[in-house]
Amino acid sequence: MNVRFDFYTPSEISEILGERLKAQRLSLNLTQAALAEKAGIGVSTVARIESGQGSTLDNVIRIAIALGMINHFSQLFEVTPSNIEDIIAKQNPRLRASNKNGE
Repeated sequence: MNVRFDFYTPSEISEILGERLKAQRLSLNLTQAALAEKAGIGVSTVARIESGQGSTLDNVIRIAIALGMINHFSQLFEVTPSNIEDIIAKQNPRLRASNKNGE
């Protein structure tokens, strides 16, 4: 099932993603300890992520690699053009943001 996160809070999203990670771990018949060892992180970190309590992005990436799911991140934050102006802008990407005064 493809869930859209538009109307979820950050903590609800963390909980959903934690549940998904746990389901994937169990489908691979891995204990939390085995996953932690494979990912190079602590068991308590795995438990915290699975319960939706969060962690660092680095730890989430380590778990995704250990579960063979890192390619699921390939479209995260990818800018997809929606019109011709976006396509042209993508050819000349911004290197910095301007401040509020437009300087």
